[in-house]
Amino acid sequence: MTHREAMLKKLSAAQFALWEMHLYLDTHPWDLQMLEAHNRAAIKCKALRTEFEEKFCPLTADKAQGFEWLKGPWPWEIEECDC
Repeated sequence: MTHREAMLKKLSAAQFALWEMHLYLDTHPWDLQMLEAHNRAAIKCKALRTEFEEKFCPLTADKAQGFEWLKGPWPWEIEECDC
């Protein structure tokens, strides 16, 4: 696994955890400990995304200049994970 792939996997895991916390807070808005954990996770996720985009490429078209965001690899160009 390349450094790029490892960072992307770490970012994906952080985004997943953040979304799960968000869903939990939709039904448990009074859970202040989870709200604090969510806020910490959001900061971590933003930092990971910024680091990835600075080292490799923008993840969305709105952050790219011109056609920079089209640089590969595309999802179907990546070999399957042997996890």
